Amino acid sequence: MNEDNNYIPEKGLLFNTKGKVSVWASQYPYADIPDDYFEETFSKKGSRAKNSWSDNYKIRYFDPKQMETNGAHTGTIDMHEAAGGCSCSSSYIVNLMSKAKKNKMEQVTWIILLFEQEYSIKLSGVVKDEYTTFLGAFNYDASSESLLGEEDEDEDEENETETDSADPE
Repeated sequence: MNEDNNYIPEKGLLFNTKGKVSVWASQYPYADIPDDYFEETFSKKGSRAKNSWSDNYKIRYFDPKQMETNGAHTGTIDMHEAAGGCSCSSSYIVNLMSKAKKNKMEQVTWIILLFEQEYSIKLSGVVKDEYTTFLGAFNYDASSESLLGEEDEDEDEENETETDSADPE
């Protein structure tokens, strides 16, 4: 009999919160993580998903459309670059990088961003599992300045315009 009556594995916890993004990262070699860690089971016509990762963190379910992941199949990737590949918004990056530095995770193998979620270690009691570490839940604003660097995008557009207008002769 399970002595822990506060947690029912079939249920889990819900952390839905608008304007927040929860972030997990790993330094475990991506290729060594078993496939079943990622395999999702779906309910509610595919709008809710569960997998070993969500079970480990006592998350009842997540919306797969609100999850982004990024990383390196081999080696590591800079946290800033990994996060930028998941979200163009810079609204949370300063706080995320501070947490990454504190946890010695500036270089990671991969990252998980779960939008519209404010995961809580106080409620779940789980800060890490075998493969990932929860770094925090941060304020998120999709309309904030781009992480990808608008200057770079503008420069690329200028280069394309110059190339397009150049005389081929």
